Amino acid sequence: MSDEPNWRSNVGADEDEDEAVVRRLVLTPASTIRIRPVRWLWDTTPEGAPPTSHGRIPLNSLAIAAGGPGLGKSQYAVWLTARITTGTLPGELRGKPRGVIYAATEDSWSYTIAPRLVAAGADMDLVFRVDVQDDEEMHARLTLPKDISLMGKAAEAYSVGLLVADPLLSMIDSGINDYRAAEVRSALEPLVAAADRHSFTILGLAHFTKAGGSDPLSRIAGSGAFGQLIRCLIAFAKQEGEDGVDEFVMSLEKNNLGRLGLPSHSYEIQPVTVETAEGPTYVSRFVLGPESATSVRDVMRAETNGDAGGAGSEVVEWLQGWLTDLGGSDEAREIKKAAKKESFSESAVDRAKKKLGIKSKQQGFGRDRTSHWYLPEAWAREVGADLPRTA
Repeated sequence: MSDEPNWRSNVGADEDEDEAVVRRLVLTPASTIRIRPVRWLWDTTPEGAPPTSHGRIPLNSLAIAAGGPGLGKSQYAVWLTARITTGTLPGELRGKPRGVIYAATEDSWSYTIAPRLVAAGADMDLVFRVDVQDDEEMHARLTLPKDISLMGKAAEAYSVGLLVADPLLSMIDSGINDYRAAEVRSALEPLVAAADRHSFTILGLAHFTKAGGSDPLSRIAGSGAFGQLIRCLIAFAKQEGEDGVDEFVMSLEKNNLGRLGLPSHSYEIQPVTVETAEGPTYVSRFVLGPESATSVRDVMRAETNGDAGGAGSEVVEWLQGWLTDLGGSDEAREIKKAAKKESFSESAVDRAKKKLGIKSKQQGFGRDRTSHWYLPEAWAREVGADLPRTA
């Protein structure tokens, strides 16, 4: 018989007078724990880079997509749904179409969600609206944590790879105070465990609050609970571009199981016409664009600084001085290069441009095309116009 200690045996039994209730500690050597690589639902690793080095959404985990109103969070969820149901999302499920449960409480299926799915190219047979039958009532609302067990079983029965919860907080039991992190965690922790057990990923949509500064995680409603439970945060923001047209940007602002600092992406929200049996309907769809040098955090920082009048004013003064020293005009690329050396973000410089009334002009064609910025006085000289008189 070996004299080695039995590391897997129960240790430190606390024997009370009532022997039916015994509390023990069980110690497991780390050497016996199976080490597993992280697998990714969405992986944007480019060719030539280390495998899975650009993983964005971990498989079978809780991810949050958050932003202000009108930024395309729901359209992004539909975009993700379409690619999972068609097996075209880069990642672990590429070439393996899976079902998606789409739980939405704010948008109409007939007028909004279904047409958006068609516009995004989803396999409509693999997208499932979820209703709850309770005492023969088919319009009961999906409720967390009450319906988690049923959700797990349904996900496994229909080979579901993604649960979209739009928005996530609206599905938490009304008796739970969503301002108390401990109560929210009590509702979401069983859902996260069910996702791991039944092999599906959760994409929860959330709104940003107005308070919280430039940290996207602190701006999420209910973030006191989300901060510890979510494995990644995809944030959305909007800024005004050089030509006055809104530019949308999305960033991976939290990535517990992978690399931080992955490139942000620009994106567009395009209008689409979808034909129905009763005539055309008009919706919008998410279109992922190229990588962007501006992050959501940059946009938030610029907004915060601009409101505070501190660093925002500093950028305005710097930009005005820079252009004045150069006769009122300079190439936009050179301006932003100089601003970067001063630790000013592109979005902060763009906002200062707007405050100063700077005009921009495109010159050249193709790869030689450049954009020049002009202070109002320099722009008047450029176009041969008189400045408006002031009293």
